[in-house]
Amino acid sequence: MNCPQCQTPNQSNSAFCASCGAQLAPAEATAAAGSYMPPPGQGTPVGYGGPSAGYGAPSEYGAPSGYAQASGYGQAGSGAPAGQYPPAQQPGTGYPQPGGQYQPRPAGPGSNFAFDLKRLTRTDQIVGVASLIVLISIFLPWFSVSVTVLGATESATGSGTTAHGWLWLVFVLDLLILAYLVMRAGWEEPPFKMPVAHAPVLLAATGLQLLLILIAFFDVPSSDGYAGVSVGWAWGAFIGLLAALAAAGPVVVPAVRSYMDSRRQ
Repeated sequence: MNCPQCQTPNQSNSAFCASCGAQLAPAEATAAAGSYMPPPGQGTPVGYGGPSAGYGAPSEYGAPSGYAQASGYGQAGSGAPAGQYPPAQQPGTGYPQPGGQYQPRPAGPGSNFAFDLKRLTRTDQIVGVASLIVLISIFLPWFSVSVTVLGATESATGSGTTAHGWLWLVFVLDLLILAYLVMRAGWEEPPFKMPVAHAPVLLAATGLQLLLILIAFFDVPSSDGYAGVSVGWAWGAFIGLLAALAAAGPVVVPAVRSYMDSRRQ
């Protein structure tokens, strides 16, 4: 080694210079001193070296998965303070964000149900209310029975389902109509798409409902063979018939009118 004062060559294990007598630093101490980084503040903790000397940077040991590799704990311009691994990417939507805030995922079709009658047209509202009345009416007195024996008259009434068990089909049909309208009022975009457009659905449902009610209304139970027995309509039958007409009218009439206009052209 050369003496730092007089530059006289000396043996590597000499403690003092042979020319001027200056103390010489051992080679091991010089090498060890070169393995340390300059003072802190350069993005590397005190006591750790760069990528070519002393302790290796995190890139030599392997940074945890999801963090960027760097020649120090911090990177200039990465947005992360010195002494931290900068994330490779920000968390996705729906996970806690920095600062403890939670951002929910965007709502998709059918994810939020909020009943709002404004989503229904006036025709939809009429169909819904009238179908509900039809559903109730089939359990009201539809037919009245009067029996006269020895001058004494006794009367009784029977509901629509009692006189005609198949009116339970109307009950199921009305439930489907109401459920369909509730779905349209509850979602901007329904959770599933109907294979048929809205107008034909209402036309078929209300038309079938009116047909079944008409059959039940005019199919009065027979009293033939029973002396002194008469059967007539009760008030429930008239309510059911009027409600079925009110439900079908706003849908069937425009459809028939449109069909007639198309035939004239």
